[in-house]
Amino acid sequence: MGSRVGVGGCRAAGLGMGAGGGAEGAAAAAVAAGEGYDGRGGDLREVFENLKVKLKEISALQGVQSLLTWDQQVYMPVNGVTARGEQQAVIARVVHAHQTGEELGAYLQTLMAEFEKLRELGFSQLEIASVREAARDYNRTRKKPVELAARAAKLEATGVNTWQKARKEKDFSLFAPVLQEWIDIIKQEAAAVEPISDVYDFCLDKFERGASTKRLDPFFASIKTPLISLVRQIHKTRQGPNRQFLQSKDLFSGTFSLETQKRLARRFSEELGFEFNSGRFDESVHPMTINIMSPSDVRITSRFSETELSSGILATLHETGHGLYEQGRNAQACKEGLPVSRPPGMGMHESQSLLWEKQVGMSAEYWEHYWPIILRSFSSLPHSEFTEFHKVINEIKPSFIRVSADEVSYPLHILLRYEIEKGLLHGSLQVADVPAVWNQKMEEYLGIVPQNDAEGCLQDIHWGIGLFGYFPTYTLGAVYAAMLFQAAEKEIPELRKCIKEGKFKPLREWLREKIHTVGSLYETADELVEKVTGSKLDASCFLNYLSNKYGALYNLSSAEVDAVAIGS
Repeated sequence: MGSRVGVGGCRAAGLGMGAGGGAEGAAAAAVAAGEGYDGRGGDLREVFENLKVKLKEISALQGVQSLLTWDQQVYMPVNGVTARGEQQAVIARVVHAHQTGEELGAYLQTLMAEFEKLRELGFSQLEIASVREAARDYNRTRKKPVELAARAAKLEATGVNTWQKARKEKDFSLFAPVLQEWIDIIKQEAAAVEPISDVYDFCLDKFERGASTKRLDPFFASIKTPLISLVRQIHKTRQGPNRQFLQSKDLFSGTFSLETQKRLARRFSEELGFEFNSGRFDESVHPMTINIMSPSDVRITSRFSETELSSGILATLHETGHGLYEQGRNAQACKEGLPVSRPPGMGMHESQSLLWEKQVGMSAEYWEHYWPIILRSFSSLPHSEFTEFHKVINEIKPSFIRVSADEVSYPLHILLRYEIEKGLLHGSLQVADVPAVWNQKMEEYLGIVPQNDAEGCLQDIHWGIGLFGYFPTYTLGAVYAAMLFQAAEKEIPELRKCIKEGKFKPLREWLREKIHTVGSLYETADELVEKVTGSKLDASCFLNYLSNKYGALYNLSSAEVDAVAIGS
C-alpha cells in the first residue's frame, strides 16, 4: 500500500464494464455512462446498494479463508498441510476474481466520480468512508496478478509448516528458501501494484495506512536510545538494592496445572467482556485472534507453560484485547461486508491488545483484585502479597523471545525486526545472513546473544506467512495504548479504582465508543487517535509512561527518570 494512491484511480479502460453479465452488469454500465442519472442521488443509491452485495460476497469468502487458517493453527493434522495449501490457493483465486470483478469496478467508478457530492446527496459518513475504502482495496487488488495471489496463499499454508519444522529443529537453513520466496513474491507484488513506491514502504502501508521508512526511521530513532538507557539503568539496580525482584521470582517457581491455567485464563477473558457465545478460546503454537467474517464469530488462542504462571494469562489478556475490538466493531457494517468496519491500521488493533495486557493486566490494581483467586487455585504458591507477583510480571530483564519480553525492551525487539526486514527488501541484507545479523543486533540492543535459531530468528510466525511490515505496528500500538489509556483516565472517573474492583465495563465501553465502532471512518490511525486524545502519534507519552512506572518499581533517581522521559 506504499505511497497513497488516489482512490479515484478506477478507470473504465481495461475493465470491460459493458461485458458484465446479467441485469447488474448492464445497470452498472448504464449508470457508469451517466444514463438516467437524475441529479438527486437516486441512481447512486441503487449503485451503492449493488456495491454492498458485492462487498458482502467478498467478506463471506474472506471468512472462509480465515476459517481455514484458524483450523490449520488449531486442529488440522500435520499431514494435511499440502492439501490445505491447495485449498487456500483455489479460494485465493476465487476471492481475487470477486475483488477485481467488472461490475464491482463499475460501481466504484460511478460512486468515485461523484465522491465529493455524496454527502450532499444524502450518503452518511459511514457510507462515504466505505466507498473510499472499497475503492482503495479494488485499486490495489486488481493490479495484483491472480496467479501471484494464489502462489502467496499456497506458500502461506506450506510456509507455516516449514517454519514450524525449522523452529523445532533450530535450523534456519530449512526455512531460508521460504523466506526468499516470500521476498520474491513481495517484490513482484509491489512492482505490479505500486511500481513507483519503495518496496518496504509498500509493505508498511499494508498494515498501517501512511506508514513509511521516512516516517518510521525518526520514530524509532527517538525511542531507541532512551529505551536502551532505561534497560541498562535497571540492570544496574538489579545488582544492588533491587535484588528483591530476584527473591520474589523464586517464590513463584514450580509446576502449575495447565488445565487450571486455562480455566483461569478463560475466566479472566470473560470478565474483561469477551463474549463466548460469539467466540472461542483454544490453544495454538502462536497466540492469535481471527475474526470469521463478523463480530459474532471471533476466535482467540493462547499457549501455556507448566513452569511459568504469568505468560499464558498475559497472552490471553493480549488476545482478549484483540477479541474485544473484533466483537465491538460496527455489527451492521460487518454484516454488509463494508470495509469501513475495519480498523484504520493494525497499530490501532495492537493498541487494544496491549492496553488490556499492559496498562490493565500488568497493573497493581488488577492483581490486587485477582491475586486471592490465584492463591486459591494453586495451593503450592506461598501466601504472599499481590505486590510480590506484580513485581515479578513487571521484571525488566532482556529476553531472547519477543512475546515474553518486558514492555521496556519489547520495542527494541521490534526495531531489530524492522531493520532486518528493511535490509532484506532493499537488498542490503541477504537471507543467509539473517541469523548472524539478528544475533549481532540482539547483543547491541539487549546485551544478550541467542544460543540457537529457535530463540533467535525463527521464533516468530510472521515471516512464514509473509507478514513483512507488520512488526512496527506492535510498537505503534504500544504508543497508541499509552495515549488512549491516559485519555481514558481523564474521562472515566476513578478508572484505576474500577480496575481494582474488577469492573472493566467503563473502560471497555469507552473503547468501544471511541475506537471499536468507529472503524475506518478516519483514513489513518493518526487521525483517529488525534480525535480521541487531542494529539497525533506521541512517543513522549509512551516514554513518560515507562519511565514513571519503572522508575518507581526500581527506585530510579529523578534524574534517571527524567533522562528517559525526555528521550535524551
